[in-house]
Amino acid sequence: MNRTTFRSRTAILAARTAALVTLALGSASGALAQGTAGAPPAESPLLKEGIRRVVQVTAMDLDVVATTKDGTPVNDLRKEDFVMKVDGRTYPIDYFTHVDSGTLHGPDLGQASPDLILETTAGDGGDRYLSRQFLIFFDDEHLLPFERQRVTEGLRDLITRLTPSDRVALVAYGGSSRVVVPFTSSKEALLDGLSRMDKIPPSGIRWESDYRRTVSEAQRSRPGTRQALINAWSQQVRAREKGTLDDLRRAVAALAARSGKRVLIYVSDGLELHPGQSFQQALGSLLSQWDESVLEDYRRVVAEANQSGITIHSFDAKGLTTDGDAGSSSPSPFSSFITNQNLRESLAGFANETGGLVVTNRNNFQPALDRIYRESSSYYAIGITLAAIDSRKSREHKIDVRSTRPGVTVRTRTSYATKTADQAVRDRIEMALMTPDASGDFPVGLAIASPRKGGGLGKRLAGYDVTIPLSSLTFTDEGGKKTAVFDVVIAAAQDTGARSEIVPVRRTITVQGDKWPQARGESFHYTGELKSGTGNYRFVAAVRDVATDRTGLASQATRIE
Repeated sequence: MNRTTFRSRTAILAARTAALVTLALGSASGALAQGTAGAPPAESPLLKEGIRRVVQVTAMDLDVVATTKDGTPVNDLRKEDFVMKVDGRTYPIDYFTHVDSGTLHGPDLGQASPDLILETTAGDGGDRYLSRQFLIFFDDEHLLPFERQRVTEGLRDLITRLTPSDRVALVAYGGSSRVVVPFTSSKEALLDGLSRMDKIPPSGIRWESDYRRTVSEAQRSRPGTRQALINAWSQQVRAREKGTLDDLRRAVAALAARSGKRVLIYVSDGLELHPGQSFQQALGSLLSQWDESVLEDYRRVVAEANQSGITIHSFDAKGLTTDGDAGSSSPSPFSSFITNQNLRESLAGFANETGGLVVTNRNNFQPALDRIYRESSSYYAIGITLAAIDSRKSREHKIDVRSTRPGVTVRTRTSYATKTADQAVRDRIEMALMTPDASGDFPVGLAIASPRKGGGLGKRLAGYDVTIPLSSLTFTDEGGKKTAVFDVVIAAAQDTGARSEIVPVRRTITVQGDKWPQARGESFHYTGELKSGTGNYRFVAAVRDVATDRTGLASQATRIE
């Protein structure tokens, strides 16, 4: 998969601070810290922008949807009507709140988890409001134009119903994730983004054409040649599925950095957890084992979502299909019952394991989107304190929540794991790569110098300068010196959707005690060179103060010729 090549050279000190500050390499492989910045103000500007603060989690919070078997919501349950098991053991529920139309009403606030309260903002009447964050991920590698349009028609109605506190992002994956519309509350921008998408053919057209041609070729081939074709196709599909799952995981991480109720809508035909399985079955093979697998990549997406409290709703965009779909010019090899079941396995897994809905066998997606809209603002928030859970055996915990009231079914995520501070910062960076105006906890400057040729054929080298106010870092006294530890990341996103990997570098700043009064008003300059191709880039610098987990962010858009 196409990725932005990115390499950082050794950082050097700017002349202004060289006399005051000593730079030392800290341990990058030690235990991950889980510090805390303390409880942020409820009315933090970051919350109003929809960005989460990095704080130490104190409770296992779950969003639980309760319905009758026909999907009718049940809104009058009490704490006593739920049974919660963690790793097979029943635990008493410490926190219980009914979120109704996105509001935690005053009488319920005393029963709400402290972590949940930190996600809310206050209204004039004393109620607390929980914003909704939607990320709509179009898996264009697995979609055809008429399939995608079925879902976008329903999404247009959903967008017109959004409230001012809702934020939505549109992402289209076709070999890399292209942010069609970053997180916004603007209905006009979102509707325009859907219209622009309708004009861009999804990559699934090419894949279906290649699939038809390869199946036809294999059917005419001798057994030895046929097996070679099966193997080659399986490897191609494996690369496609791994790329899709990797970018989906990164999209989940970006959504995790948003504040409030977080929902990902995954629009696809489904992907093969055993690449090549459908190909063999299309040739009449009854083999039950396949050499290729992307199960571990799939599990990483699910784990990332459950770790972040994100609900995934899966939409099978094929809709009601036969061997000759009315929207297709000719019968598709993908439309057999067995093949559809293979593709739907992943769709069902994403939804079932994160407490979402899997929407299949329909051409009208509006009722399902209506239900998702309702359930994303009205649900039960239940939780238990982390201190009560035995975490000695595993950091990931299996969850089972049931209702004792007859006829009531509940949905929630099936596992839970706490995030380290390092992971939370990575989420912030992924979100910043997706959101041009993302803010940090403190100001950071970023300057990109004019690029020059170097680093290989067609590559460019450009200097960077990250300006870090020393007053934003936490310094401790050590033997007459002031010392601060920080992590710094330089990442890039190209307008094609390609992004660099996120690789933190840990650094230590030491200031002589007698120089501190002068140094505290200065800035530290982290400088070096980056390597990239040509095109339009947006560079992001992130600086994490390790002692408090506060993170500064800066970005700069640059055209590299």
